[in-house]
Amino acid sequence: MEYRFIVPLSLAAVASLGQSAGASAGAIQGLIVFPSQRVPSMTVFAAELETSRLHSVQLVRGQVDFTVEVPAGRYVVFLAPNETGAPDVYGAYTQYSLCEPHDVEGKCEAHAMILVTVSAKAPHPAVRIDDWYLTDDVAAQIERIRGAAGGGAARLDSEAESAPRFSEYPSESFESSRAPKIDFGGTEFSEQDHELVQRALSNGPNFAGHLTVALTRCGAGCGRLVLVDWRNGRLQEPAPLTEIQGTLPCRRDEALLFRVDSRLMSVSRARGTVVVTQYYVWNQKNSTLVQSGEYKRASPTFCEVAAR
Repeated sequence: MEYRFIVPLSLAAVASLGQSAGASAGAIQGLIVFPSQRVPSMTVFAAELETSRLHSVQLVRGQVDFTVEVPAGRYVVFLAPNETGAPDVYGAYTQYSLCEPHDVEGKCEAHAMILVTVSAKAPHPAVRIDDWYLTDDVAAQIERIRGAAGGGAARLDSEAESAPRFSEYPSESFESSRAPKIDFGGTEFSEQDHELVQRALSNGPNFAGHLTVALTRCGAGCGRLVLVDWRNGRLQEPAPLTEIQGTLPCRRDEALLFRVDSRLMSVSRARGTVVVTQYYVWNQKNSTLVQSGEYKRASPTFCEVAAR
C-alpha cells in the first residue's frame, strides 16, 4: 500500500493510492418522530448484527430525517439524544413502529427491535423511529451493543474494531487531463495558501475519486482543511474541520487520513491524555462531509499500536 504526504506540516495528511474498493455500500434512510415538539440533537446508530460494528451519524437540533451509510448486512437501528438535559432514553425502530395505529390501547405492546437488511436488492431500506417506550430488556440490549462496539469506558481503551473502514465507502474513479481552475476570490487565503493548494492539485485527485485535499496554515500546529472539486473547480472549507489543531503524541502521520478510492476520512487529535479519532463520510448528493463516528483512546494505548 503506497502512502503519499501532501503537506509537510506538523499535522501530516496521508493519501493512499492503491487498494481497490471491495465492499458494496448502501444506506439506511429514516424518519424520527420525537415525543415532544422540541427535537434535540441526536445520534443515530446502526449496529451490524454479525460483527457488532456500530455505524452512526450525528443530527442537529430539529432534524428529523437521516441517512446512515453502511455496507451490506443486517442491522438494528436506534438513537439517543446528545444534548444536556435531553431525556436519558433511547428511541428505536421496533415492532411498535410497524403497529398501526399506535393510539389504540393494548394493540401495540411489542417493542423488540426489527432487523433491517441492506443488500444489492435493497440498498436503501427506510425506517421510522418512533418507539420511545422501550422495555428494560431492549434498553439493556442496546447498552450491550454499544459496549461490544467500544462504547463508554470500553471505547476509551480499545483500538476501536467497530470503527469504519475505508473500503466500506468506495468512490468512483475520475479522469481529467488538466487541473481545474480555482477561483480564490472571496477567500482570505494568503499567497502561501494559494501555492499549497496548487501544489496539491498538481498530484491529481486524492480523495473520494474527484477531490483534492490540501492543508493550509492557520498558525503554529494548526492546519486548515481545503477541498477542491475537480469537476467544477469549487473550493470548500468543510465547517467541521475548518481548523485542525494540535499534534499527536505519536503516529503523527495519522492525524489526517484519506484515500482517492474512498469517501471516508479520519481525523485524530490529542485532547489532554486522550486521542480522539473522528470519521467523516463525503456525501456525493450534497457535496458535504458528514461525521459518522468518534472513538477515544488513552494516549498510551494509541501509541502502543505504533510500537507493535
